[in-house]
Amino acid sequence: MNPRALQQAIVRMMYDPAFLAAVHGARPVPGLGEAERALLRRVDRRAFATDPFRRARAVQALVEEFPASAAAIGLPRVDAFLSSPAFHACVTGRGALALAFATWLKDQAGGAGAIEAALADLRRRPPVATPGPTAPRRRPPAATPDPAASPRDGSIAGALVCSPRFAPLLVPAGTLEWYEATRAWLGPTPLQRLAEHGPRPSPPRRGRPRGVDDEALLLEAGGDGDMSLGTASPALVHLLRHAGRPRTRAVLEAEAVARGATPREAPEVIDDLLADGLLVPA
Repeated sequence: MNPRALQQAIVRMMYDPAFLAAVHGARPVPGLGEAERALLRRVDRRAFATDPFRRARAVQALVEEFPASAAAIGLPRVDAFLSSPAFHACVTGRGALALAFATWLKDQAGGAGAIEAALADLRRRPPVATPGPTAPRRRPPAATPDPAASPRDGSIAGALVCSPRFAPLLVPAGTLEWYEATRAWLGPTPLQRLAEHGPRPSPPRRGRPRGVDDEALLLEAGGDGDMSLGTASPALVHLLRHAGRPRTRAVLEAEAVARGATPREAPEVIDDLLADGLLVPA
């Protein structure tokens, strides 16, 4: 008997009538042995439906955090997430509902989904102190990498990474306009608006390979929890996305050159990003 599997199954049965039916069905249920199923079957099925609005509240929570995405895909598909393998994996893995929904969205809501997935991720990151207005702009002395001196944990000594306060995004052209118009249309009660009027016209989609004529956006989490979203130069967004994992300064300077800086300008570009808090030590 696996108590954890029982606990997780009970949560799933309260949210997903289809899973409840599967537990009482004839076919095997992944993750549950016959002993667990026999115990669950002894519980009156009505006990899992004592709160008829439990699932609706979960849908409401998702719509409130992902309003534009919900407007793009419609309420029935938001509700369908609570019967999806992604939701069940979230329960069994004790994950965050919003982050699991963001992963499940993928490209269903176009660039609006990418924006709101990044917002959900930023909200759950630990707060990071913002740099002061007089942050010094000092470039560390150049050093020749010594492979023998590399840390044993596989990290890169002296590496830099995009600050966790920022999320650089590349989305289909026209996404920001669609997103802002949709948020305004939804108003303060997006669930009610969608229930009354249904989904919005589909958001912009890519007509060419990723990166061609994309819109470059930058999300920033403020120290007070506020989020700001705006356009940015494609070169900056590409550079910060390249720094999504730790990179040496030399690698980032080379990327700056690839994005239009001259070899002489590249060190200053990295200095400026460090001073502005867009890049931080890894």
